[in-house]
Amino acid sequence: MKRTIFMKKLPQASVIAMMLAIASCGPAEFIVGGYKNTANPENAQLDKKITVSELTPTVIVDFGPGRDGLSDLEKGKLLGFIEAQQIGFGEPVEVELPTFQGNGGLNERRFDEVAEFLQDRGFEVSPRTTRENDVNSLRVYFVKYVATVDPICEKGWHKPRAMDYQNLPLPYMGCANASALAGMLANPKDLVDPSSEDPSMGERAAKAVEKYRGGAGSSGGASSE
Repeated sequence: MKRTIFMKKLPQASVIAMMLAIASCGPAEFIVGGYKNTANPENAQLDKKITVSELTPTVIVDFGPGRDGLSDLEKGKLLGFIEAQQIGFGEPVEVELPTFQGNGGLNERRFDEVAEFLQDRGFEVSPRTTRENDVNSLRVYFVKYVATVDPICEKGWHKPRAMDYQNLPLPYMGCANASALAGMLANPKDLVDPSSEDPSMGERAAKAVEKYRGGAGSSGGASSE
């Protein structure tokens, strides 16, 4: 079967007019093929950044004039703060250190009241010195760290508009690994300031191995000859 293809030449003026009409309908990048969303050596990196931010949420505990005890309302406020910030057992919490002079020990008793309330619930309390103190209130601070992934990963899985003839990775490649790592972190602070290992943990493990090798931990079995 024979096919014939007919081609018709357009005058030069008509070609120019057609290109101008197309250019007026959209940006020039659609004509020359230069798409901004195409993968390029700059945005095709597989390693995605994880940013760790330090946040310090604060709650204000109010006391009545001359009072040194926590009211039920303030206790509920502290419990709500602990729940909202998801403070875990044994985590450090800071309590504002007020001025202990010139008030007959009132501020000292207030500090002890807040610190004891938090310590009874398993939190590690430490004082925090501030420049300004309110008369009848103390502030409780909790320092936490939040890990966020590269902003390009927030767009989700998408396909660039243009074809990639360089066979480069798509811009969002590596986002899954970075997001999984950020989600598995018990404490994002470990990425910027890793906690030191407890030497006692190694000692306990070594003692267990010594007992096992010495036969003290075995309940019975055939003896080797």
